Amino acid sequence: MRYDEGMENGRSYRVIERIGEGAFGAVYLAEAFGGGITRNVAIKVPHPDRAGSPDLVGRLRDEARMLAMVRHRAIVRLDDLVELDGVWSVVMEYVEGADVAALLSEGPLPIRAALAVAEEIANALHVAWNQTGPEGRPLHLLHRDIKPSNIRVTPSGEVKLLDFGVARAEFEAREADATQSVFGTPTYLAPERYHGDDSPAGDIYALGVTLFEMLTGVPPGKSAMDSDRQPPGRRWAEQWNWLGTVSPALKALVARLLSTDPAARPTARDCARALADLRGSMAGETLEDWAERVISEQARAKRAGTDRSGSLLIERSSTSSTPRKGVGLVLAAGAITLVVGVVIAAIAAAGAALYATNEPASVVSPVAPLSAPTPSAPPVAIPLVPTAPEAPPAVAPAPEPAATAPAVVAPTLPAAAVPAPAPAVQAAPAPTTKPAAPAAKSPVPAAKSAARPEPVPEVPAAGTGTLTISGDVKEYTLSGAATRAGNIPVGGYTAHVTLTNGAILDVSDITVREGATTTVKCSATFGRCQVK
Repeated sequence: MRYDEGMENGRSYRVIERIGEGAFGAVYLAEAFGGGITRNVAIKVPHPDRAGSPDLVGRLRDEARMLAMVRHRAIVRLDDLVELDGVWSVVMEYVEGADVAALLSEGPLPIRAALAVAEEIANALHVAWNQTGPEGRPLHLLHRDIKPSNIRVTPSGEVKLLDFGVARAEFEAREADATQSVFGTPTYLAPERYHGDDSPAGDIYALGVTLFEMLTGVPPGKSAMDSDRQPPGRRWAEQWNWLGTVSPALKALVARLLSTDPAARPTARDCARALADLRGSMAGETLEDWAERVISEQARAKRAGTDRSGSLLIERSSTSSTPRKGVGLVLAAGAITLVVGVVIAAIAAAGAALYATNEPASVVSPVAPLSAPTPSAPPVAIPLVPTAPEAPPAVAPAPEPAATAPAVVAPTLPAAAVPAPAPAVQAAPAPTTKPAAPAAKSPVPAAKSAARPEPVPEVPAAGTGTLTISGDVKEYTLSGAATRAGNIPVGGYTAHVTLTNGAILDVSDITVREGATTTVKCSATFGRCQVK
């Protein structure tokens, strides 16, 4: 099909590839053309089997309205809301670069870069909450899904907050009811949100979890029920102690962001100011310099292929023979009545409308309405243990599986600009009331002798698996049935790794299983390797 075919029916978009997926739709990189001008855009398209859902379509159009009403350099910009072959789709600016989740797969961010990213997001949250809507009142916009995969950094160091698909705001023209269910990702969900309490403090809590993860390379537990989210912690004692050696003020700020009491958390504006002050007092690489050096085509999040590559999406309604004009930025007035599009079979199956390709279905996690919790609710619906005396929660959290705790060996860190954790501080032993049976390994490394790593029982050689060793690795040697990583015999291995900063460590507990991929990620910044 020629680029100009179908132009009389409305604007046209040539799909280049799918750049995000989830449970309800997909985001495509496309080339918009018309009037002699072409540009790249991102198009959020519902999945065909959800395109007729009034709730989903309402939330999609509400998202477009909210983006049209908010202006901030760190918030992705709306281009248009259009019907593409009868399906409502959101057209947004395409943000080149990498999401923070992809960057974290290679280790923690430099301290100044992490602080700058969090500062930009805090400023964006302040503007989103206080932005005046069409009725002359503050929008009180809440993002409700702050996490690394929804934050993107460009090669020039710009920061963009993505995916307002589960956001809520106060304006008269909204269609979807965003108050009957809890939406979010459990790792970043504030404790009060499990009880239906949405406020700016919930976004600040999620930003605190994200900041901890950007600084240390690991999230502080799987949910708000982890008591280790406050120092000194047990499993995360090393990370908390390290933050204190970097800056006591930084450790105190992160602890405030993660407070279980919403009133104890700083406002978005106060958070941004504190982050700016801390960033100015730190030495090291700036966000701009680091992004220019690190974020390239190879560092971008891996894109998924698409059967729509090269196809043409044309703005036209399937409900009328007369082409329907797209609804543009006039949505900010909140006075236009929109028609729900009809489901079509031509759009390829995709997942939720998200940029994050490394977090499928669970990226946007609706849980059962608070009025009717059931034991069969999805894993994301983990009720918080109340801080005040209350009735026991309806659903008890499932214990964490041992496989989720990465096997980590902490070396003696070399002298560097960032001080290492004090050797005297070790992870506290597990409480004596807990079973003495073997438990999941703690993310806080136990003191081990680098010269005498603990032996790893070999898995019977019944085939091969894949082992990758990546990150800040200068060189390594491998002991076991193979000497180099790659497609190797199954079994137990130990890697003797030299990091790029000269630190040397032994990584044991590496088990390669048949048909599976085992990854060892090493970070010179935090001086450790993790087995995943």
